[in-house]
Amino acid sequence: MIHLNGVTDEPYAFGSRQALLADVDLDIPVGRYALLSPAPEMHRQIVDLLCCLRPPRQGFVKHDGNVSWAIGRQGFIRGKANGLSMIDFVSEMYEIDAEATHELVADLISDPKCLARPMEHWPLYIRQEFSFALALAPAFDVYVIEGAIPFEPCRFTRLWLALFEERLVGRTLILSSYRQNQLADYCFKGLIYERSALSIEDDLDQCIRRFPPRRSRSESGSAGDDVFGSGFEESGIGI
Repeated sequence: MIHLNGVTDEPYAFGSRQALLADVDLDIPVGRYALLSPAPEMHRQIVDLLCCLRPPRQGFVKHDGNVSWAIGRQGFIRGKANGLSMIDFVSEMYEIDAEATHELVADLISDPKCLARPMEHWPLYIRQEFSFALALAPAFDVYVIEGAIPFEPCRFTRLWLALFEERLVGRTLILSSYRQNQLADYCFKGLIYERSALSIEDDLDQCIRRFPPRRSRSESGSAGDDVFGSGFEESGIGI
């Protein structure tokens, strides 16, 4: 569960301070939620708060259990470090077995030989596969995904989706995506951001009709390079 207690936030985004939330109290119980709103460009800031990647200006966000980073952003998949070092880093951070994580990632991605090379030299599709594969290693209680879930008809997608479905049993999912079919397939309720507030609504179909998913500004700007359509940006973890 995620608890928002008196959360007020005015993050800096798109060149100015934005009134994001105003004194929000909300409990998000176990479930599968589609993050929807008339302003998808602000979903990144909402996700940052839910994942505790930054604190709000007032109030606090509390987690019962482990909440993922913003899965789908690949800002940390770059630089001179190689994939093996990143796996070791994440394994240490989340206190999981590094050898098992190496095996998981190598089994999933299309070219495991890339893991020994600096991430800055990886092709884009390997960066994206690595980002999603690594997110399956920790035992998260809440999975927060920003962008499209892998959908290309390939070996990686088939394997990843099968493992992801296993991980989701009894867990929580919060999905922010412009792909309406994925919201309908994976989510049961709407997590609605509107007028500086967050609320939960049970009728997902009605929520989608009210707030048809569309690309945010950042997703539109990077869509031509993105195999999964994720609009990856900076992540909250890195080395």
